[in-house]
Amino acid sequence: MNDIRQQHQQQRGSYEMKMTLHRRLSASLIVLALAGAAGAQETTSFNASVWLPENHPLAKHSYVEWLPRLREASNGTLDPTLYTGPVLLPPGGHLSGIADGIAHVGYHAGTYTPSELPEDNVLAQLSFSYQDNYVAAFAITEANLTIPELQEQWKRNNLVYLGGYAIPPYNLLCTREVVTRDDIQGVRIRVPGAAHSDWADAVGATPVNVPSSEMYSGLDRGQIDCAAIPANDLQTRSLWDVAKHATMIDLGVYFSGYSQAANRDFWRGLSADQRQAFFDTIPIALVDQLHHYDETIAAALAEAEDEGVNLHQPADDLLAAVEDFQAQARENAIRMGSETFGMSDPETIVAQFEQVVQKWTELFDGVDRSDRDALIALAVDEIYGKLDPDSYALD
Repeated sequence: MNDIRQQHQQQRGSYEMKMTLHRRLSASLIVLALAGAAGAQETTSFNASVWLPENHPLAKHSYVEWLPRLREASNGTLDPTLYTGPVLLPPGGHLSGIADGIAHVGYHAGTYTPSELPEDNVLAQLSFSYQDNYVAAFAITEANLTIPELQEQWKRNNLVYLGGYAIPPYNLLCTREVVTRDDIQGVRIRVPGAAHSDWADAVGATPVNVPSSEMYSGLDRGQIDCAAIPANDLQTRSLWDVAKHATMIDLGVYFSGYSQAANRDFWRGLSADQRQAFFDTIPIALVDQLHHYDETIAAALAEAEDEGVNLHQPADDLLAAVEDFQAQARENAIRMGSETFGMSDPETIVAQFEQVVQKWTELFDGVDRSDRDALIALAVDEIYGKLDPDSYALD
């Protein structure tokens, strides 16, 4: 694995140069097709939807900036219309809405629809024990693109998995000080899914399962006392208006669902060059949203005091409660798979994913995470460069 990492470091080049070469090749093919009287490819218009605000890392880089890049990479043959916020589909509707073709491409938080995505939710349980969102983002992306059981999950939902993500470790953004194990007793915490809900139960808090789009109103109206979410949302969603206490506790990363997935019928209707345009551009979105999280968290914490937010470190007893739960994450994931979802062998999927995580842990060892081109090249060489636009998800 060290040899692989050294090879990446020695051979990293500008990914944008690769993109330019690909576009030139695509343009040459179009010219040849016209010369042969085959006719130019028609433009494919489609709807893309992300229910997050435009300045959120998963919206800004995975959609607002990615879609124009996709249009360019396809030589203008892909013409997306972007809907941000819950305009086209509500947060929980981005699974069925894409499957039904209301949106052709979109983002979905898989823990919002556990019964439809049991395999995804089993892996989401593991996320509570991971702290490195770079490793997690690359690993969950590769796993969903390559592990047969995960591919089958998307197929039965009429979806094509295209891109993953991982949100940095969750903190507690609260209307009151929550530092000790005693402080958290009875506190109503907005949680994103089963793992955080189980932890809240374990420490004596009350989990509230609502979409992140409802955190502001919930905190403002007193329906919840805390939101489990990274600190960047103090700024990104203006939570510092209603949450004046931030406990910098590490509640694990979040990577459930997909950053980009496509309606399967829409995907089949694209040309190989158009599908390749997705493979060429999604690695950039993956890396840019990771970098943006770093930037927005740093910016939010730097301005938090000026916005009247008190930053707290968790007490030892609250930290111990997190560590105890993290140690149980694997066991909880397997139990959820068998008892909640009736899966015959959830441990195999967990073990397959853990192998991918180990691979990316080693690949990221020593990599300069601020080097955008290096990270993009890593995603291309190890993941997207291995996908075949003539066969991927066409079965």
